[in-house]
Amino acid sequence: MTGRFGACIVAAILALSLAGAALAGDAAKGEALAKGCSCHKKGDLNGKPEAELVAKMQAYKAGQGPNKAMVTIMQKVADADLPDLAAYYAGLEAVKK
Repeated sequence: MTGRFGACIVAAILALSLAGAALAGDAAKGEALAKGCSCHKKGDLNGKPEAELVAKMQAYKAGQGPNKAMVTIMQKVADADLPDLAAYYAGLEAVKK
């Protein structure tokens, strides 16, 4: 029983590690993509968790969200670019309000 339990723990850790690696974006690519994002220069996305940013961008791409302009913008962004944008904004210092 212990061997099977240990194997399950190792498999779970490996799965979580791979999920995190799949989410990791390239901040440098994200910075280049963000040059056209003039609305977010105020820093409202800075320092937010990457997973949260990707989830919000995916929701806008799916047509969900209160800001119709963001729906239109995000529907033009490639799925592969979302982690890069998220990595860029997540890596910026959060703005204190």
